[in-house]
Amino acid sequence: MFDILIKNAKIDGQVVDIGIKDGIVKSIKQNIDEPAKETLQAKDKIVMGSFCNMHTHAAMSLLKGIGQDLTLMDWLQKVIWPLESTFVSKEFVKDGTLLATAKMIRGGTTFFLDMYFFEEEVAEVVEEVGIRAGIGFGILDFPTKVASTPKEYLERARKFLDFFKSNDSVVPVLCPHSVYTCSKDTLVRVLELAKEFDAYVHMHISETRKEVEGVLEKYSKRPLEYLDDIGILSDKFIGAHAVHLNEDEVSIASQRKITVVHCPDSNLKLGSGIAPIWEYVKSGVRVALGTDGEASNDNLSMLEEMSIMAKLQKGYLEDSTAMPMSIAIDIATKNGFEAFNIKAGIIKEGYDADIVIINPLEDIANIPIYNERALLLYSLNESSVETTIARGKVLYHKGEFKTVDIEKLKFNVNRWKEKIESALI
Repeated sequence: MFDILIKNAKIDGQVVDIGIKDGIVKSIKQNIDEPAKETLQAKDKIVMGSFCNMHTHAAMSLLKGIGQDLTLMDWLQKVIWPLESTFVSKEFVKDGTLLATAKMIRGGTTFFLDMYFFEEEVAEVVEEVGIRAGIGFGILDFPTKVASTPKEYLERARKFLDFFKSNDSVVPVLCPHSVYTCSKDTLVRVLELAKEFDAYVHMHISETRKEVEGVLEKYSKRPLEYLDDIGILSDKFIGAHAVHLNEDEVSIASQRKITVVHCPDSNLKLGSGIAPIWEYVKSGVRVALGTDGEASNDNLSMLEEMSIMAKLQKGYLEDSTAMPMSIAIDIATKNGFEAFNIKAGIIKEGYDADIVIINPLEDIANIPIYNERALLLYSLNESSVETTIARGKVLYHKGEFKTVDIEKLKFNVNRWKEKIESALI
């Protein structure tokens, strides 16, 4: 008996049934007649692998909409960091992450890569909700509520890696914030720790021209060249943004097999620039997609992010053939999972049953439909997501959250809003 049977799904142009058991896609064929605990009808719907949000700061959903029309550094230094120093706590992170995960599963995302503080709380939420995440232990050279010195950050990071190394729901990740907030000594020690635990490293790179100019002035090297000299770049290095890489850095990224995470919406809103990711893709760099935190986006919609990404590349390059639909969809789905060696993001026998069912016919804005990929990439919004399945478990279906108490969540979010709003007056 299957746990879930999806009937009449269109996969690669064929109408098939999908049998799911023990979190895995066990069978894809026509007219499966075996019984199932739950049957979902997919006729005239889009059935696809789920989205993978490869860069976000989940708890910052509680800061959504604060600090508009500012440069990145003004936004961080004048708005975000002061608010974080006042409000960030285990409770803040837990409530903010629950808000973010609810929004993500509502939009078909079943894996996210987080970079923040108190990531133990993030892990707890992830396990409760039923999705997966890379939980990134933030490391900086200046004090926060997590640690006071680089040494203390790294000591705590070691315990963090050891504690979560065998967890099925989360992947522990080392997250030195950036080149401009971490010294060379800190980055060298991060590298040593990553090698010891065979851990992933995730950090912001070349987000703005000002960042690149600052690194050039300080180290006489561009950010990715500097990181390569340290030795931290590998197939387990995941760099967020990478807006301003030159040809030499793109070559380094390809040679070292790093993953670059494109965050177009946030980059546009903060005026950071447009990353030429189609050139990265053509140069052999693995590119994945992320929303960044909701405080700088201001949403967690991978459908919107994917659409902006594809259109930006065509417009930026003045080439309508740039970023074909199939590649854009891969960037938003399977590429992120591949970076973590997770068999998901596409629907295939033996792969994890991380699946999204989209019902476009419920909204008149979506018809007529001639090309489902074009609809998915250029027209759909999250209101058309009908079902989100993570490792064979239905988390969201027809407006109902199966693992989140939405009314309680709304109450807690409004409580935080009142506290934060009082600090803004």
